[in-house]
Amino acid sequence: MSTRIPRLVWYGIGLALAYWLIESLMHTLVFDGQPLSRTLLGEDDPNELWMRLLVSMAFVGFGWLADRSMRAERHLKEDALRINRLLQFVDSSKLTWPYPAEQPDPQRSANRHASAALAPAANAAPSGKGRAVIDDMRGMDDEIGQLALVLQDLSSFVEQRFKALHALLALTHEINQGLLLDEVLDKAYETLRSVLPYDRLSVALLESQGQLLRARWVRADYPEIMLRRGDTGPIRGSSLEGIIASGEPRIINDLSAYLNAHPASASTGVMLAEGIRSSLTCPLISIGRPIGFMFFSSRTPNTYMHVHIDLFKLIAGHLSVMVEKSNLYQQILDEKKKSERLLLNVMPARIAARLNAGAKSIAEDLPMVNILFIDIVAFTGFAGRYPPGKVLDLLENVFVPLDRLCDLYDVEKIKTSGDEYIVMSGRPASSGAEALARLAEFALEALARIGYMRYPDGEALQVRLGMQTGQAVGGIIGQKKFFYDIWGDAVNTASRMQSSGVPGRIHVTEEVHAQLQQDFLFEARGRVQVRGKGLLETYFLVGKKRAAAGADGVSSQLQRPEISGA
Repeated sequence: MSTRIPRLVWYGIGLALAYWLIESLMHTLVFDGQPLSRTLLGEDDPNELWMRLLVSMAFVGFGWLADRSMRAERHLKEDALRINRLLQFVDSSKLTWPYPAEQPDPQRSANRHASAALAPAANAAPSGKGRAVIDDMRGMDDEIGQLALVLQDLSSFVEQRFKALHALLALTHEINQGLLLDEVLDKAYETLRSVLPYDRLSVALLESQGQLLRARWVRADYPEIMLRRGDTGPIRGSSLEGIIASGEPRIINDLSAYLNAHPASASTGVMLAEGIRSSLTCPLISIGRPIGFMFFSSRTPNTYMHVHIDLFKLIAGHLSVMVEKSNLYQQILDEKKKSERLLLNVMPARIAARLNAGAKSIAEDLPMVNILFIDIVAFTGFAGRYPPGKVLDLLENVFVPLDRLCDLYDVEKIKTSGDEYIVMSGRPASSGAEALARLAEFALEALARIGYMRYPDGEALQVRLGMQTGQAVGGIIGQKKFFYDIWGDAVNTASRMQSSGVPGRIHVTEEVHAQLQQDFLFEARGRVQVRGKGLLETYFLVGKKRAAAGADGVSSQLQRPEISGA
């Protein structure tokens, strides 16, 4: 004879299967990203599998208990109905009995009325009083009471589970939207308060190949935070080393007792000083590699229970992904800034901006620019006598101060070519006369600074400078190792001024003299044979007229530190 499975048990089995499927879909689509075939059987998480089995058994047990209670109630009603019919038959029969009616029995009458109240007549609807009595009996039934307790616990569990899932979904959304670690952790602090107890939340990351732990972020409900962002400590020898090895969270529900057992734990003493009494430490693990810790802390003892560990691990898993993502984004930002700095070292900012905007071919017309060439005298012989390191040191000692002067006088470094340094002023938005004056001041200051320098053998380092003003064009050369350069008659003439000049002097053309003679001092050189240009009237730039009373007649707007040779 086959046993019939009650209908409510089937309902419980159906609810269990639906719950199992929903949990599997949650882990596939939200939490783990594993295929449904793996999450359906809980292959990657035995704890999750046991939890599903327990909840499924609760659903089936609920159906079984509900069926038993309904059957017991049905039997009770049937028995009460039969007793009521019997009493009605007896009462009606007494009217036809030949012997006198006996004296009424109060106890029997009370029992009869109670039975009638429990089971109404076959054609009559149950009275409210009857329902109340049955409800009272149902409340006294042990099995039904246990069922109510199970149902209440199950309802609380499901409600807490869905609140946790909602918080995790909100946190996942923030992780996907946010890019910077601090922003997402601030949001996590606010979002998780609805499902997790804590007064303080902090994150620390591993550095120095996992040997050092640095506090990365902290937030609390109270102002007196003693373990602050940036604090560091070694991992070796600490209790956190064991957490890394196990990969499991650690609960300490009595920090005072823990400190008594581990008096060398300085961080525990600081936490107690903050008022913290219980803590939970979750390792942050990304792609099987520990990257740090997340600390939940409460000012109330015995706050954390082991049943919460699965939820803490889910949160830590999400934050591990976010930490890796934000670190990668930060690295990208750092590399972008580095590349922008390198780009600005080889070309003007306006050209770099156009390159970053995606421009492929860049050329610009420079109707009036001012060009300065600076060349180190006798550098070729020096480079042949000294090792490469000494040569590079000398060039750095010369060119790095010139780079700083470019920023000070708002002129643009075009490039360095060997021992030659090329500077330009007079961008399209600049005034021609004002830009030429800035370049002249730059040349005077550069000459003065280089005058303090020496070669390693003690010989004075000298430079020739040549300057011209006029029209030119600029643009980007190359597709891979590209650089910005300028061309034109003004560029060629400035180069010739330098090559035909005198060491320690600034050789300029008549055009430069004509524009600057009101504010600067010049020394006429006369007509000079210039290659490719013929005879040209040239001058030496000496200084500014307002500084002419100085001992050397050179502008002294900057402090001139001692600069030693290489």
